[in-house]
Amino acid sequence: MTNRSAEETVRAYFDRILARDPDVAELFHDDGSLIGLGGTTSGKAAIRSFYEDSIRRASPRPSLVGDLLVAGTRVGAEIRIQLGDGSSVHVLDLFVVENGLIRSLTYFVADH
Repeated sequence: MTNRSAEETVRAYFDRILARDPDVAELFHDDGSLIGLGGTTSGKAAIRSFYEDSIRRASPRPSLVGDLLVAGTRVGAEIRIQLGDGSSVHVLDLFVVENGLIRSLTYFVADH
């Protein structure tokens, strides 16, 4: 448990992603989940592996499109992710934060 607000936790998440820091997994609950693209990754070790692979393969550089949308323990973020190959992806992220840690992150690809 931490004293971070939901918004502070999400901002810390983006800071770590931009720093290419696989310790972003430490911002998740031990049984936290990543949900998206038809799959779920659960548990801190699996989440760490997901981010290590993502950082190695795609070198994601997310940038917020507008402000974070905060409603209690839920934080929404519209982002554009620049990938290492020069392409980009438009994504909507929905974080559920409990006690300063991410319980779940559901991501929706907004490109069509």
